[in-house]
Amino acid sequence: MQKPAAEMKLTRESLQVLKELGFRYVLVKGYTPRRRFDFIELDRFTLVPVKELPEGPGEKEIYAPIDSEILLDWASGPDDGIQAYIEGYSLLVKK
Repeated sequence: MQKPAAEMKLTRESLQVLKELGFRYVLVKGYTPRRRFDFIELDRFTLVPVKELPEGPGEKEIYAPIDSEILLDWASGPDDGIQAYIEGYSLLVKK
């Protein structure tokens, strides 16, 4: 799976940096090698950091708190397990 340069593999350290930048949640999106978000593969995810949850009824998606045990498990897993990348991570850190 190739990833765009602005994405970074999910690690415990990257989660900590997101917390320090004020992000409280991530939007969990499916990820395929062709960057199709309409199909979910159960072992590949893109995470989009957000500071607040949307309130609109049409904005319901899958969000996880930065401190969730699932994200920590994904961040700690072996390289051949869940593949999760933080979208725009390098851009967020440079701000």
